[in-house]
Amino acid sequence: MCNLILALFIFVLSLSSLEVSAQPFHTLVTSLHKDPSTSLHTITLTLNPSEQYLVDLDAPFIWNQCDSLHLPVFCDESDCLTARRYMSPLCPETNNTHSSDQCLCYDTPVNPITGSCALTNASRNVLTVYWTAGRSLSTYRIQYFNRFVSCAPSSLLQSLPAQAIGVASLSQSTLSLLYQFIIDDVTQKFSLCLSSSSDDQGVIFFGDGPYYLEPPANFDASSILSYIPLIKNPSALGYFINVTGISINQKAISIPPNTFALDVSGGVKLSTTVPYTTLRSDIYSVFMSEFKKAVDGFPRGKKVSPLEYCFKTNVTRPTKVGSIPRIDLVLGDGAYWNIHNSNLLKQVDADASCLAIVNGGNTAEHAVVIGTYQLENIMLQFDLAQSRLGFSSSLSSFGSSCGNFDFTVRP
Repeated sequence: MCNLILALFIFVLSLSSLEVSAQPFHTLVTSLHKDPSTSLHTITLTLNPSEQYLVDLDAPFIWNQCDSLHLPVFCDESDCLTARRYMSPLCPETNNTHSSDQCLCYDTPVNPITGSCALTNASRNVLTVYWTAGRSLSTYRIQYFNRFVSCAPSSLLQSLPAQAIGVASLSQSTLSLLYQFIIDDVTQKFSLCLSSSSDDQGVIFFGDGPYYLEPPANFDASSILSYIPLIKNPSALGYFINVTGISINQKAISIPPNTFALDVSGGVKLSTTVPYTTLRSDIYSVFMSEFKKAVDGFPRGKKVSPLEYCFKTNVTRPTKVGSIPRIDLVLGDGAYWNIHNSNLLKQVDADASCLAIVNGGNTAEHAVVIGTYQLENIMLQFDLAQSRLGFSSSLSSFGSSCGNFDFTVRP
């Protein structure tokens, strides 16, 4: 029986490879969705658009809820050895199990929102995406068979978006989505564009540009990227950058050297599971002291948890937008990551806005976590081959948005 399963696996995998080699494109694409209830972002990886996976830049592997085990992963497979390197300490230790004289691989998928985990069987499943030349979906849809997608219980879906059936890893793990898709024609990079509206689909590309987000006509978001090195954190799978300071109206706030250093303060990481940028308390207190001076005169509004600093204003009014202070992350090479007004303030009702930056507490693991709200409506390119991050300014500055990709199938 085992030999039959193995033969079927090799046959199906060869069919998948033939389909890939027959197409003329070099970039994969699929849609992203902002959940209106949780503000979390999900990705489409199946033929059923109602089945979504939560986007996670830190997860070691992909998992979904399943009632029965799909094609199992055996203990001697390299994917099993990799998955078991990421066993969660939150779950009790376990050994692999045996069935019909075969050793079946166990792993521990984790819910990144609640922190809960489960002991489950590692398994394989189908992932579906499209090829693109950068402007729209091509007629070449591809189904990747037998990709590592762990089988998790429904209890692990707690606090995820309602349509989420699991978690999609976009980390640097060799079991992440990018590595599941890497073949000869796809380069080792992906580009993430999170929509700021739940009414518009965001987009993710696996491979090189162009990335057309029209209108405006022929607007290629890959052409407006600035690049900074990614910092390797040997104890994490996520993405870290070198930040040396924060400035308000182009004046640096006063904080000690090495405040943001990875080896001293946990560094600065990007996250798609943290809703707002969080600053460790010592950084937050200095930042807020200077920010309050910059918005002196704005009438205060009521707090809207978890946002602590709110004021009565409508950020859509040009007279008020001009009064909002400029906030920049100062990068290690002397460049700046400007936080656009639309990523800085959250409109909580018709006449009140809140600063979308929160206090991470004194014991925060990282000095800064750049949250999802600050990542929306900008193009981010994670280039693992060159270990660098490409980032744009707000696409609204170019008259475009992450919701402007054409998801129509065109020849």
